[in-house]
Amino acid sequence: MRIAIDTNVLIAAVTRPGGTSARIVQTWLDGRLEVVASTATIREVELVLGAGWLARMVSPEVIEVLLEALRTRSVFIEQPPRILDLRLKDAGDLRLVEAAVAGGARHIVTTDREFLRARAYADVEFVTPAEFERLLGETGGQ
Repeated sequence: MRIAIDTNVLIAAVTRPGGTSARIVQTWLDGRLEVVASTATIREVELVLGAGWLARMVSPEVIEVLLEALRTRSVFIEQPPRILDLRLKDAGDLRLVEAAVAGGARHIVTTDREFLRARAYADVEFVTPAEFERLLGETGGQ
C-alpha cells in the first residue's frame, strides 16, 4: 500500500517510540508500506525537527536516520504538479497533497484537523494514525 505521512505523524513517531505513529513508520521501514515524499516534504521535516524544542528532544542521529529513509526509501516525486483547486492554510500541507496525488498514494496519514475535516482529495483519503493502523490490519497492507 502506498501512503504519504504528514510531518506531525513523523514527529509523533520519533517522540513517542511505542505509539501508533511509530508503528506505522516501522511498518514502512520494514518494507511493508511505500511512502511518497518530495523535496518540499523532506525540507519541512528537516526544518521542523531541526528547530526549537524538538531539536532538543530528539537526537540528531534519530533525525538523520528518518531523513535518510525519506531520501532513499520513499517513492520520491521531484516536482509534483501544483494543485490549484484545494485551499489549505499551510502551504506545506498542500505540498504533501501534491506529492501524494502525483505519487499514487491511497492515504495521507495525519493528525491535522484541517486535513481530517476535508477527508479526501482526488483518490487520496486523509486518515488518522489510528484509522490507518485499523485499515492496515483489515487489508494486510494491500
